[in-house]
Amino acid sequence: MKPTPAKSHYTFNLRDFSKIIQGICLVRKNEISEADQMMRLWAHETTRVLGDRLINDDDRMWMLNTVSDTTKVSLGANFDLLFKHLDKSGNGKIESLDEFRANIFGDIFTPFGIPDRPYEEILDKQKLIKASCECLDRYNEMADNVMNLVLFNFAIEHLLRIRRILKQPGGHALLVGVGGSGRQSLTRLATKIGDFEIFQIEIKKVYTKVEFREDLKTLFRSAGGKGEPTTFIFTDNSIKEEGFLEDINNILNTGEVPNIFPSDEKSDIQDSVRNAAKEENRCPEGTPQQLFAYFVERCKQNLHIVLCFSPIGDSLRNRCRNFPSLVNCTTIDWFSEWPKDALESVAEQFLADVELENEVRMACVFMVQNFHTSTQT
Repeated sequence: MKPTPAKSHYTFNLRDFSKIIQGICLVRKNEISEADQMMRLWAHETTRVLGDRLINDDDRMWMLNTVSDTTKVSLGANFDLLFKHLDKSGNGKIESLDEFRANIFGDIFTPFGIPDRPYEEILDKQKLIKASCECLDRYNEMADNVMNLVLFNFAIEHLLRIRRILKQPGGHALLVGVGGSGRQSLTRLATKIGDFEIFQIEIKKVYTKVEFREDLKTLFRSAGGKGEPTTFIFTDNSIKEEGFLEDINNILNTGEVPNIFPSDEKSDIQDSVRNAAKEENRCPEGTPQQLFAYFVERCKQNLHIVLCFSPIGDSLRNRCRNFPSLVNCTTIDWFSEWPKDALESVAEQFLADVELENEVRMACVFMVQNFHTSTQT
């Protein structure tokens, strides 16, 4: 899994290892009932951190085989028995990506607005689909812009992956996929499931680094000053100047943009966090330096950056090379093409209210299936 020109983001370091451990720690000790469940959790977190950035099925199959071998050699467990509930073919072996992708953990079963959201193993697929649709309905009741989404298995899996990243303090995501793959919509839904605020810049006719930094100040005051968990959705269409990414790189790496606040604004910020710092006994002396450091720490804790970039062309590769924190400080989720069952679900839902004879309806679904096959070929 070495980086190549087509896979420049295939770089792994100790931060990725820490993300796996941090993901395992999302499950509280009283919620793990057996060693087998703990091993399935380890396999899930390893796949989320390392496997989700892989771009093709050959590499993902390598990942599956490596996890299987590690389970047998290092953990002393039978991989096929450990995941026997995922066996679709009935041959007693877990040897396909379609089977292993059903190893899922998440917190989606907890209703909206409840801060205590247990991170648990999801075994009931129908219950998962129902809970996801209920979350979408709840979102549409609260939001100004209704999202008309079809939550097929592919979308639900990515929803849970994004939700997992946002659940971690200071968790940032790099979602790579073509336009229309659902990156922004699923991020908005995952954000509202956790009762977070959504922040996205508005690109005007004249939008330079000056306006961008003013928007960043507003974002910092929300996440650090008010202490509101906030998701900042940033797309490649928002990059009017490459200098924007320099600031994003700094936020991902250190949690702040150096010297973005002049001295008079710094004083206001220090005053805004003084009471919170006193309540938490974090700044006993209450010096300006301590208060601003506390403000930056709250930004790190509450701010989640979700980058939605396209893999088409050389832009992504060049940006990852020039701004290494885009890879090193984020969890990557690569959106592949929609699978066959996804296209069928979309076709069936949007044709459900259309008056068609059954033969015509099935012919339309058949055309979708053939289109999927021809595009893969």
